[in-house]
Amino acid sequence: MRIRRPRRTVLAAVCLGGLAALTACGGGGGDASGEPSGSGYTTTAEASPTETTASVTPSPTETSAPEEEITEEPSEDTFPEEDDGSDDTSSGGSGDEDTASGVPHGQWSGTATVSVDFADPGCAAESRSYELPATLLIGDPVGGEQNGFNLSWASDSQMAEGAFGVSSALDGTDTLDGEPVAITYWSLSDDGSGDISGSLTDPGAAEGAALNLLFVPKPILPCSQYMAFAYGMSTDTTLEGTVTEDSASLTLSGTTIDGTRSFRVEWG
Repeated sequence: MRIRRPRRTVLAAVCLGGLAALTACGGGGGDASGEPSGSGYTTTAEASPTETTASVTPSPTETSAPEEEITEEPSEDTFPEEDDGSDDTSSGGSGDEDTASGVPHGQWSGTATVSVDFADPGCAAESRSYELPATLLIGDPVGGEQNGFNLSWASDSQMAEGAFGVSSALDGTDTLDGEPVAITYWSLSDDGSGDISGSLTDPGAAEGAALNLLFVPKPILPCSQYMAFAYGMSTDTTLEGTVTEDSASLTLSGTTIDGTRSFRVEWG
């Protein structure tokens, strides 16, 4: 049946054989240059029994060759193991670099002092201050965040007057359409000695995902009946401080998006 198939099929079959079949493949290339098709079939007919013998004869040779290669492969496997050890060293180095960056990952707790100055239209200027327990979290960047670390700092209660929340980035899902939402709110940097600084570059108001908020008084009636409302922080808001393994000191200052409230949050 092989001899009666088209020459390309026969040559492909011969190529899968031993050394004799490999010689036949070379002849196939010559056939393609213009040798009579009959010679191609004759070579194949003679090669098919030889092919069985060739497949048996080279197989010990091929078996020994792989044995030699297998002998070499463990040595090659040994080298990658050494490389893996060097990779482990480099990963340890990267950890040292993270430590040298002065931005350790972890959680810190303390008391934040919040000061707010505001003056609503037609009302006298007012200043208020609050002291609230707060928590700082620093970890790996989330989603497409371009910062070297992710920062979250907020008062433990988000219902109290003077409450605040700072998030460097958001990686979540829109609850309405199920689409992913990724926003980098802050541009953060460190000087390699434990000092960090940053500025709010995207309040997230356009996406309806503002997470950098300040809860401060707003009058229900003209100049009276004040209640805490959430105000978004504007892009002139800045953050600076020092974070070590044992302690954290931060200062947040800026204005609200509507420009009616200025604030300062100090911690540590």
